[in-house]
Amino acid sequence: MRRALLLSSVVLAAVSLFWAVYFALHGNRAICFMNLVSTTIAATTALLTLRGHTRAAAVVIFCAVYIVLCIVSVLMDVPTPQAPRSTHNYFLVIALFASLVFRNDHPWLRHGLSAAALLAFIFFASNSWGLNTGYQLGPEVRVIGTWVHNTVATGFLCVLLWVMQANLAQRSVMESDLLRALPDNQLTLHYQPQIGDDGRITGAEALLRWRHPVKGMISPADFIPLAEQTGLILPIGHWVLGMACAQLMAWAKNPATAHLSVAVNVSALQFKQADYVSQVISVLDRSNVNPALLKLELTESMLVNDVDDIISKMHALKTKGVGLSLDDFGTGYSSLGYLKRLPLDQIKIDQIFVRDLLTDANDAAIARTVMTLAQSLNLHVIAEGVETEGQRQFLAAIGCYSFQGYLLSPPLPIAGFEEVLLSHNATADAAPGLFRV
Repeated sequence: MRRALLLSSVVLAAVSLFWAVYFALHGNRAICFMNLVSTTIAATTALLTLRGHTRAAAVVIFCAVYIVLCIVSVLMDVPTPQAPRSTHNYFLVIALFASLVFRNDHPWLRHGLSAAALLAFIFFASNSWGLNTGYQLGPEVRVIGTWVHNTVATGFLCVLLWVMQANLAQRSVMESDLLRALPDNQLTLHYQPQIGDDGRITGAEALLRWRHPVKGMISPADFIPLAEQTGLILPIGHWVLGMACAQLMAWAKNPATAHLSVAVNVSALQFKQADYVSQVISVLDRSNVNPALLKLELTESMLVNDVDDIISKMHALKTKGVGLSLDDFGTGYSSLGYLKRLPLDQIKIDQIFVRDLLTDANDAAIARTVMTLAQSLNLHVIAEGVETEGQRQFLAAIGCYSFQGYLLSPPLPIAGFEEVLLSHNATADAAPGLFRV
């Protein structure tokens, strides 16, 4: 996706600058200005992509290019006997672009944008309709433009096809490697400390990591979606649950760590299994740990389908004593009607709201609303992604004292986690209330 976006930005900027210079030299300032706008859009897309906002960048460049192509095809690139229309060929490019960059997004977005681009191509390729205005380009420009646009569009299509092929090959290799990761002991758990309301570390979130023997550490953002798409998340998720309970069993032997809980993320595919509840209970029974120290984190997206089945399983787990947390609250699809039916213990404020708490009034209002809602439902609240002292103080001011994030510690191997645990709790015990100010 990053490759396709950056490539699209470069091509759009190059084509736009070429025509901007051409029309500037020929005194056509209006069209020159339009090309400069396209160049700005290309720069904005590249900047968003480099900063990690790939979805926003994809939406921006698709919509902008689509609108510009429609304007150019209707007002300027009107076919004549000397030169056929050529700019409409870019609709094929952005159709393939949409299919590539939105492949993991909502089906209506991926298929809808591709269909819109293909329909526009069919319309402009099938007739010579256009408006007779002062912006219509003359044959001396359009003959050159036909060769330029057809060459660029064809080249861009070839490159996008290469990107898709490379992506499929990379996915195939990663899937094969991921199949071997679990039996070859390449997977491990890191633990990110969670601060309780008393300012002490009361638990951790277990986060999956993959140390590839050749590629080194692979980002969970790269392999977790693949594991879910291929179904490998089922054996991996069961392994994570077993390892988390084994860690609870080890902590139970030490009075300094016996109080710690572990939060484990659960995918929708795992929770849909008919025997998921019995799997969890079986692991707990084998580990002989306190079920209350295990916290399962569910996401709102799980509530889209089979809500009654999910609620039934949640009640069964709750009866066993397992803690239940709703992760990424506010980013999914759950309604308040569903929320009051869920046997939850905790709500997590998603990091996308925490990140801009101090600068975005909307995010601040959402955080306050979540706190008020949670208090009315008698739910505990924890904020994730807390990176600055200012964010922590804001959360404390609205009554949220529990948090996790880089302000305290990144996810760490177990040895590093226990070092942070002992150091932080010693400080908290020496100065009670320090982390509630």
